[in-house]
Amino acid sequence: MNLGLLKGISTYFSQFHKIYWCRRVDDNLLALNLEGNIFYIDLTRSKSTIFCTTQSLLSTKHYQAPFDIKLGLCHNAYLHSSCVDGDNRILALHFTPQNAYKKQAYILELEFTGKYTNAILLDERRIVIEALRHISESRRPVRVGKPLNPLPQPPNPKPYEVVAVHKELLENLYKERTQHMLESAKTQQLKAIEAKEANLSRLLQEIPSIHALTEQAQRYNLYAHTLTAHLHELQHKAIQGDSLTLSSSDTPSLEVQIPILEHTKSFSHLAQQYFTLGKKYAQKAQNIHLRLENLTDSLQFLQAQKALIAKAKSLADVKIFSPPKTYKKHQKHQNFEIFFIDGIKIGVGKNTSQNIELLKYASGEDMWLHICDIPSSHMIIFCGKTRLRDEVIHKAGEILVGLCSVKIGNFRVDYTKRKFVKITQGANVVYAKYQSLEYKK
Repeated sequence: MNLGLLKGISTYFSQFHKIYWCRRVDDNLLALNLEGNIFYIDLTRSKSTIFCTTQSLLSTKHYQAPFDIKLGLCHNAYLHSSCVDGDNRILALHFTPQNAYKKQAYILELEFTGKYTNAILLDERRIVIEALRHISESRRPVRVGKPLNPLPQPPNPKPYEVVAVHKELLENLYKERTQHMLESAKTQQLKAIEAKEANLSRLLQEIPSIHALTEQAQRYNLYAHTLTAHLHELQHKAIQGDSLTLSSSDTPSLEVQIPILEHTKSFSHLAQQYFTLGKKYAQKAQNIHLRLENLTDSLQFLQAQKALIAKAKSLADVKIFSPPKTYKKHQKHQNFEIFFIDGIKIGVGKNTSQNIELLKYASGEDMWLHICDIPSSHMIIFCGKTRLRDEVIHKAGEILVGLCSVKIGNFRVDYTKRKFVKITQGANVVYAKYQSLEYKK
């Protein structure tokens, strides 16, 4: 962060007198709402900055660390001043919570000092209340309940010129900075999806045909029936060699060469083994269309994901389809797709069976979404009784339309609580008390 730019931002912030809220939207990214104007504070080491964007950056994670809870002090607070600590790249926001029982002043100190970035909440005596990063072993430790020493001023400060900051400048900073990051993230995500596509394509190619499975089932049944017809002749004979030739029970002139299977104990056991194999392959032939449908649906879903990622205009949109690491470690097996918007878990079905599973899994207070008059995926926002922000519902609907197999047109997405959705047959439903969103693609 350039010192001249930081001083310009401090002056720009001084025109505001109210903090609506401040919260974390990524591991090192804070969103600060000053009178309805949202500023993003990136505290990534060596890449720290402050920017604005016309897009709403939704979190893929819900942050509940002590630091995030204490950021609640900024909610609906009076902003008294915004200042920079001399020639240090530290921005201090002095504020007082409006609804506090006892009026007390606080400081949100945002440190952009190269690789030592931090966000620290202090009381008026400069006692640390909480911090994004706790530092115990340092010349300037950051420990809860302990005073924070001021950072010494640089002995030989470099000359700088204060930048005249306006919102458009901060928006341009974001565009310039994120374009490269966005393209890099897209490339990484698309490569991961292409690897999954290749694996699914291989599995599709390996699926045997119904004809081949039926033929195999008939062959095993022929072996089993032939052995059964000759058991009275074979019961006193020992199993020798790797095959046995017998005449067919239906056509005596036809000889059937029957392979001896491993671990066969007797000819009656061999007959039973072939009956079991015949039944197994007949079932495979009967159910192979389900396997084929599942793989095809998964492949189409990945292709729709690729299209959404290719069109993504923000890093947050790219990250939606990457579940948090903590979720990956603890997730239970679920027969539908999962992703996260603003830290809220979203489920979507890829086919009828997954839609049925999703409807059964959801609780009554969860939010249900579906594209009106088009056979397509059901979606559930697993929010329970938590009130959803409009941006989350709108983004979820946008993704639902993006995943739809219909490529072009106008779409209406209806949404309501799961308890107002009644299953009629399979994944077909009727619903009430709904609202609608309009989309075009």
